[in-house]
Amino acid sequence: MSELERFEHESIQDKQSIQQFLTELINGIEKGRIILSAEKDQAVLSPAELIRFSIKTKQKTGKSKLSIKLTWKDSAIDTYRKKGNEIHIST
Repeated sequence: MSELERFEHESIQDKQSIQQFLTELINGIEKGRIILSAEKDQAVLSPAELIRFSIKTKQKTGKSKLSIKLTWKDSAIDTYRKKGNEIHIST
């Protein structure tokens, strides 16, 4: 039986901060290790060579949404968590 681990974060960021986050995410995918942390909450992911990529957009008057989803099969589960608020990414 597998244990469900979750890491969730939501905040308002400026475009420059989002760009920096996405750049670090790309670096983590290249290196095969993504560490997400927000105060006491942390998740460590090891992206596989093959990753399912999904992108969706939605637009209403005055509001737009872009969702990007990456999924893969873990060979060895390397995910853990702690609790917190502010999000950071490192590689």
